[in-house]
Amino acid sequence: MQARLIPILAGLFLALMAAFLGGMWTTHANWWAWQTMDDARQMWHSWRSTGMLLRDMTYSHRAPGAADVEYRVTDPGALAKGSLLILRLDAATQHSRAELIDPAGKVLHTWPVDYARLYKGGASDEFPHASALLPDGSLLVSFDDGKALARLDACGNPAWVRNDMVFHHSISQGQDGYWAWADPDWDGGQDQRMVRFDPETGKTLESISLLDDVVPASASTRLALTFPEGFKFLRKADKTADVDILHPNDIDELTPDLAPAFPEFKVGDLLVSMRNINMLAVIDRTSHVIKWAQYGPWRDQHDPDFQADGTISVLSNNMERNRSTILEIDPRTNAVHDVFQGTDFWFNTFIMGKHESLPNGNWLIASAMEGRVIEVTPAGKVVREFNNIINATFNSVISSALFVPDGYLKSLPVCQK
Repeated sequence: MQARLIPILAGLFLALMAAFLGGMWTTHANWWAWQTMDDARQMWHSWRSTGMLLRDMTYSHRAPGAADVEYRVTDPGALAKGSLLILRLDAATQHSRAELIDPAGKVLHTWPVDYARLYKGGASDEFPHASALLPDGSLLVSFDDGKALARLDACGNPAWVRNDMVFHHSISQGQDGYWAWADPDWDGGQDQRMVRFDPETGKTLESISLLDDVVPASASTRLALTFPEGFKFLRKADKTADVDILHPNDIDELTPDLAPAFPEFKVGDLLVSMRNINMLAVIDRTSHVIKWAQYGPWRDQHDPDFQADGTISVLSNNMERNRSTILEIDPRTNAVHDVFQGTDFWFNTFIMGKHESLPNGNWLIASAMEGRVIEVTPAGKVVREFNNIINATFNSVISSALFVPDGYLKSLPVCQK
């Protein structure tokens, strides 16, 4: 009896070990079985929290002190004169849309942002990241995990669309055209290019390759990007296995109106952000060498901008530090200042986010993961805010927010269905 029991127990032990190791491998390889179980866990967690079946990282607790209404103005006289363009996820439908909201909180126009209209076989719930509004009321959009850069008409239909690369993170206006980072396959890939494109047609006007133009520009430029001599780049990366080394996430061109404030740079120089090495850098548009670089004290940063006073501002996400900040850097001295130091103003978006200096001196901040947009004075007083409300406790995520000054649009867009 005992002799027969030993092989049975041994077989049972081996079966359990095989199941354990198989589970470990499916987790490591992110196979279907593990993906399904993980998705189910996330859905159950969202149902308990919100009463909805929501994807992970598309919702969060409303920030302490945030309004419990979608739109609130606390000081109308302190507002910058203009409307807000907010690209946000609607939790109820899990689809995204851009809305133009006037100072009174009225939605003036809505653009549906549907990846399925832009990419054959694409999912309607693909998450957009960047947007820009053109004076005729059309909208530029891109998706971090989708191959689509598009110009949408007032109904959300593409006037043109590009599906040749992944255009990601930001769409920023230059003197002649708009800029975006692009990689053939993945926003975290190594074959990154700074692409300037024509908003009327989508045609590429200029392309600066990180691997072919910037890295070889000089030994100091290569080292500034933290690549040792002889480093072997991957032209085609596998996002499930390869490392996102730099994670470039913004381009800001130095325009003629701001150039006098930056005598150390010249018109056309490009300010870039490399999130994963906490780097801000200014790249010469012609020689492609890095003219200036600094690594922190910002962390996991987004959206650096040249400012009229000769400083560079940036949204420092400060991952795992429970508070994000807006920092100003003097590139001549490398001195850094926390814009809201000594105030009670608080926001926290551990990834994503945008900021903008407004004409009246206020700041507009898109705290993406909080699902909150805030206009705040230099003294830290919140004068306008938008919350992407799900229920009494939770907000849904926001992709971006932009200030639209009065008179920018030729006329309000109208969808002629």
